[in-house]
Amino acid sequence: MKTISILGSTGSVGTQTLSVISQLNNWQVKVLTANQNIDLLEKQIKIYQPEFVAVADQTAADDLKNRLSDSNTEVLSGQAELTTAAAESVDLVLNAIVGFAGLKPSLAAASAGNDIALANKESLVSGGSILMDLVRKKGIKLLPVDSEHNAIFQLLEGHRADLDRILLTASGGPFFAYSKSELKSVSVEDALQHPNWKMGSKITIDSASLMNKGLEVIEAHWLFDCPYEKIDTVVHPQSVVHSLISLVDGTILAELGPADMKMPIQYCLTYPARKANNKHAEFSLADVAALEFYQTDSDKFPALKYAYTAGKAGGTFPTALNAANEIAVFSFLKGQIPFLAISRVVASVLDKHQNITKPDLEAILAADHRARSLAVEVIKEWF
Repeated sequence: MKTISILGSTGSVGTQTLSVISQLNNWQVKVLTANQNIDLLEKQIKIYQPEFVAVADQTAADDLKNRLSDSNTEVLSGQAELTTAAAESVDLVLNAIVGFAGLKPSLAAASAGNDIALANKESLVSGGSILMDLVRKKGIKLLPVDSEHNAIFQLLEGHRADLDRILLTASGGPFFAYSKSELKSVSVEDALQHPNWKMGSKITIDSASLMNKGLEVIEAHWLFDCPYEKIDTVVHPQSVVHSLISLVDGTILAELGPADMKMPIQYCLTYPARKANNKHAEFSLADVAALEFYQTDSDKFPALKYAYTAGKAGGTFPTALNAANEIAVFSFLKGQIPFLAISRVVASVLDKHQNITKPDLEAILAADHRARSLAVEVIKEWF
């Protein structure tokens, strides 16, 4: 039996990971973490019997302790305990924490010498240089869970030396066919209606603005040591081709499959082997019938352009980009700002950002804090 820690077990990726584990039957869940959804976490504890769980929210943790008074599962509480959970010795740490909060646990897992299945792209967006340094120093595996990066990871096997370009596909989100004028009046409910994928609210909004694709460009830069000039994006509404690579001889390779996150999750859990699983969604190219591809529109969706700019600038610019976007997205979800203001807030924060070219963790944390404060100030001033 292999052991696994799942950080963010009550979220979309976390719950799907547990579903895959139930099918594979060769994994023992040692650690689970959550923010505050203890109702679901309690159910997971009863099924998977982890040694301990960590709950970021103190009040929720205290409540869970009372509920589990007769259980052998220990409950840790507080944000800092997420790093304790990540550092626990296991065969694999799957980090599915949402946002910048996932960076410290990723670093803790790497420092402990644990292999990592990474669904938290912000770990690389904000801390790519220090995380990849740790990965190389410790000689651990960093396996991408995101469908696009998991596709690239698979395509590069046996072709890394021949790589010319990476092409990340984007569904286009719910607003692909909207005009810029129509985007002025879209609601939160409209933005949460992703046409293909079932995801958490934050990443669904990022998909609608194409910021998610921008963050994925930065993630791909670090994961595959690829210059930004060699990473392209294309809108593919069917979400069947998860990504492509072109090789030096002009050959283009693509990875295809249904829009089912359980497939890249399972590949991370079985890597480098593969295992049959009849629980995956059935897939037929004849049913798909047509595969369409379109240029991304950086005028209508400027977030993608800002991500490229921040990534190429390097240093703490990607940290500021991510921090400002998190504040803006959650403000939109609360109904405090309109959809188009998300990118405007990000642009304003980037304009005011003072870059640190070679940041350590302390500098990254400071840059994140400063960018969030600036974003809050901008929103208060404008709205």
